[in-house]
Amino acid sequence: MANPEDLRREDQKLPKGRRKYPRSRVTQALWVLIALVLIAGILSMI
Repeated sequence: MANPEDLRREDQKLPKGRRKYPRSRVTQALWVLIALVLIAGILSMI
């Protein structure tokens, strides 16, 4: 198995669009998902 740290370092060398792990994108998607769930929950309570 490759060391995750090494993989991450290799990832840093790639241009932004080509990276395997766009961390901010993933967290952004998660927050959007959470927000949608919360909004849906609030709306269903009304």
